[in-house]
Amino acid sequence: MVRVGFGPFVVDAGTRQLQRGTEVLHLSPKAFQLLMLLVESRPLVVDRTVLRQHLWPDTHVVDAALGNLVAEIRSVLGDGSAAVRTIH
Repeated sequence: MVRVGFGPFVVDAGTRQLQRGTEVLHLSPKAFQLLMLLVESRPLVVDRTVLRQHLWPDTHVVDAALGNLVAEIRSVLGDGSAAVRTIH
């Protein structure tokens, strides 16, 4: 997968860019990595444990770290975006 569109967004793994139209949106490297993992896994739900193993292999991080990345992605995509949903 190189370029994938969802809603008004296009994520490009080759250039590591997220765009809305012609506007390039900025994410931290780890948030971009999370977004790519979620896009590649869609429409499946990805368990929190699996996300942590992919993002921080062999490293212990606090639970808030993943939540902070999700918040960053949601902020960049827009508050009303349903692109990243949390399933409890």
